[in-house]
Amino acid sequence: MQVLIVAISFLTAALGATAMYNAVYIPSAKIVLFLGLTTIAIYFIVKRLQQRKNKRLDRLMSFSITLFASMLLSSLVHSAWDMEKFLSRLTMMKITLVLLVIIAVYLNIVFIRAEISYKKKRGNQRIEEQPNKSYFEKRKEEKERIQRGDVRIVLGASTDTNDN
Repeated sequence: MQVLIVAISFLTAALGATAMYNAVYIPSAKIVLFLGLTTIAIYFIVKRLQQRKNKRLDRLMSFSITLFASMLLSSLVHSAWDMEKFLSRLTMMKITLVLLVIIAVYLNIVFIRAEISYKKKRGNQRIEEQPNKSYFEKRKEEKERIQRGDVRIVLGASTDTNDN
């Protein structure tokens, strides 16, 4: 069910952005906002009910959300642009849409790379942490060092010796 919702959301966002760029249909900002919020709400409700974690679906859904945000801002620019002598509404909307989609793709890639880098670092930290040795293990290692004849320097008082 999650796969279906994410696929519909992504296709809606991609086709909407394509239709806006080609000037086939330029929806109002309210329609884009409603579609985006509806798909987000449905996705999180289904995700909560199914209790499954799928990183790829989450990433594709985040990309869909950023496409909806790009469409929303481009639609707002199209409806509010008044400088027709400088650039037409359609041209300004296309410029805004292209720039926002490029920024959205870039930010999604940066987020994915940061997430991967963080998990690698956390994984390495977990591997490097070694459990503390017990008192008996420390005593055993100390006896082995004494038998091998290793030089040992003791700084300060020690509870192991009775030389006090």
